[in-house]
Amino acid sequence: MPENEKRRFMEALEHWAAMLDDLRARERAEAIAWAEELEKAHLTRAFHASDLGRHHAWKRRSQG
Repeated sequence: MPENEKRRFMEALEHWAAMLDDLRARERAEAIAWAEELEKAHLTRAFHASDLGRHHAWKRRSQG
């Protein structure tokens, strides 16, 4: 294979590898953001559930 073809092939391979790295980084960032949103939703539900439980317990104690 002539040197100029080898060089072009290596440049194309490096370009492909860089694009793949960018894609993986973007997917990783999206997955992290999705997991963080899921965790926030879980914590919000848990907080509201515990807050509602305390509210109902307080109402029962004050009525009894």
